[in-house]
Amino acid sequence: MAGWIISLVGFIILFNVVGKQQRKGKNVSTIRKILACILCFHINWIGSLLLYEPVMEVFDISTDGFMNMNGLVTAAVIWMVIAIIVLVVTSYAKELLGPLYGTVRTTQKVFLFLPVILLVLFFFAASFK
Repeated sequence: MAGWIISLVGFIILFNVVGKQQRKGKNVSTIRKILACILCFHINWIGSLLLYEPVMEVFDISTDGFMNMNGLVTAAVIWMVIAIIVLVVTSYAKELLGPLYGTVRTTQKVFLFLPVILLVLFFFAASFK
């Protein structure tokens, strides 16, 4: 967990350094877009890690038993809720993000639907067992 937080701080610093080197304008460098996607991933990942255990305890979700996928579904739901929250915050911070608004919005939309696709594939593969 500490490694993820340290890398998040490192990517935030790198994002700011690249942003300061870039001239003020509408063009956004590819490196800056990639760093924005990585920052979005870190935000979702760290938020999911921090909320997983409290959600499991509060809702008394059991992961005992063979082929019990409650933990996987819970993690996917937490991931999607964080993606929705970041999308809402992004819509309010449109002016602050500037030309990166589209990149962050697209990344979070992908992160919103990715768990659904992965869960469907996992359930499909588990049905063959």
